[in-house]
Order: sequence, then structure tokens, then C-alpha cells
Amino acid sequence: MEDLVWSMLLLGAIAVLGILLGGGGRREDLRARRRWDAAFDSESRRTSHTDATGVLRCRSCGASASERSGRCPSCGSVL
Repeated sequence: MEDLVWSMLLLGAIAVLGILLGGGGRREDLRARRRWDAAFDSESRRTSHTDATGVLRCRSCGASASERSGRCPSCGSVL
């Protein structure tokens, strides 16, 4: 009976230690997620002005592409 109690206490201590050690990574993941969300938000709100032809110039590499394509044919970034 005592062996069962000690094994339960040991398992409980290991579980608590795992929870405490695993909690640190979640905070960093949350910060990374917020940083990604902020970058995505700012990129999606960026406006590009077109001329009458509907051709856009890529902000990353400078290539020209159709406004309808939505992505640069050279580098693949969002126009």
C-alpha cells in the first residue's frame, strides 16, 4: 500500500514539474502569434495604386504584374 502512495506522489510531482516547464513555451508562442498577426494585418491594409492599365509593381522585387493576379510572378509576394 505504501508503494502505491509513493508512486502516486512521484507521478504527481512529475506531472506538476511538466506543467511548470511546459508553460514557458506557450508564452513565447503567444508572442510569436501576435507578432505574425500584426505583420499580416499591416501587410493586408497596405494599399497599392494602379494606373489605368491595371498593372501593379511589386514592392519586394519591383517586377510588374497584373492587378488581378494578386501575387508577384517573380517572387510570389502579395501585390
